[in-house]
Amino acid sequence: MIDFAYSLSAIFEWSWERFKNPFVISGIVVMFIGIVLLIFSNKIAYHVTLKMKDADDKKLANVGLIFKGVAFGVTLIGALLAVLFVK
Repeated sequence: MIDFAYSLSAIFEWSWERFKNPFVISGIVVMFIGIVLLIFSNKIAYHVTLKMKDADDKKLANVGLIFKGVAFGVTLIGALLAVLFVK
């Protein structure tokens, strides 16, 4: 069970000892990957839409929203890994 009071206080409590935990390291790496995906999501969506048949602006917008949602989800999972599983 997750202790939410401890998790909330753990967000603001950082030290070098925390980086010995593999969840923190993997969370930071996953969060970095999510941020990079978020930055380049428009370019990725544009190239994916060009490969589709009957590509138009509506499909580009839909693919862009999907990529932004996935990138945000990856970033959120990385942040939660870095914060919640530390004790």
